[in-house]
Amino acid sequence: MTKLLAILVLLVTLSGCFPYVTSYVHLQASGTTNAGGCAGPPIFANYEAKGARFAVTLGPSLFAGSGAGYLRVRAPQNMVVLMHEAIGYLTPEGQAPIRFELRRVERWEDRFGRENLKRQGVLEHSFEFAALPPITFSGTLTLPAVYLDGVAVDSPLFKFDPRPYAGIAPLNC
Repeated sequence: MTKLLAILVLLVTLSGCFPYVTSYVHLQASGTTNAGGCAGPPIFANYEAKGARFAVTLGPSLFAGSGAGYLRVRAPQNMVVLMHEAIGYLTPEGQAPIRFELRRVERWEDRFGRENLKRQGVLEHSFEFAALPPITFSGTLTLPAVYLDGVAVDSPLFKFDPRPYAGIAPLNC
C-alpha cells in the first residue's frame, strides 16, 4: 500500500500540474481585453491605439513580472513614445484619489524579451507605478496621456477590484 501511494505521489509530481489559489486585481475598461500570464489570472488589461499596443496591470504579482503595477507600451522602433506628465490617480470608491508617479523602467528580467521584440522592429516602453498601496479595495485607475509621435493617446478609465483565483499551474510554465 505504501509503494502504491508513493507511486501515485510520484506520478502526480511528474505531471507537473499543481493546484493553487491566489488573488489578483481585475482591471476593466471600455475597449480593452483581459489576459493573464501562463496558467494565471487575467491580470492585464490590453488595448491598441495609433499602431501601439498597451498593457496595464496593478500587480504586485509573480505573473506580472514586477512588484508594482505598470503600463507597458509596445510600439514600432521609429515611433517616439513620451509621457509629459507621468502622474496617475488611484481612486478608492467613496474616497479621495491617491496620486502616484509613473517611472520609466527597464526590468533586467525582461531584457531577452526586449531583444526579441527589437529584432521584430518593436520597442517596449515600461512605466512602473511608484509607491502604490496594497490594492485591497475597489475603485478607478486614471493614467496620464501617452504621446505617440506627438499625438496624445488617452488611456481609458479603468475600474478595478481584487478577486480570488484558483487554477492548476503546470510546473514547466
